[in-house]
Amino acid sequence: MCCCTEQSYRDWESQLDDLTPSAKFVYTVLEYEGPLTQKTLAEETRLSQRSVRSALSDLTETGIVEERIYPADARQRLYAIDTE
Repeated sequence: MCCCTEQSYRDWESQLDDLTPSAKFVYTVLEYEGPLTQKTLAEETRLSQRSVRSALSDLTETGIVEERIYPADARQRLYAIDTE
């Protein structure tokens, strides 16, 4: 692992430390399950839609998670950990 990658990993860790437990939980589920919709995240985590929406908002604002168009249904969004 190069130093730039290690530094960016540490930056993500410090950003996660500042987030709510719900946001950390949503991040962990995305890390293990891969890209998911908001509805699926709510089902997987058993958090309320409101909690998932708030967690995703926090995660996307910090740049840890990215929002994509869900090809199967353009009305929904797919959320994934930003790998860049």
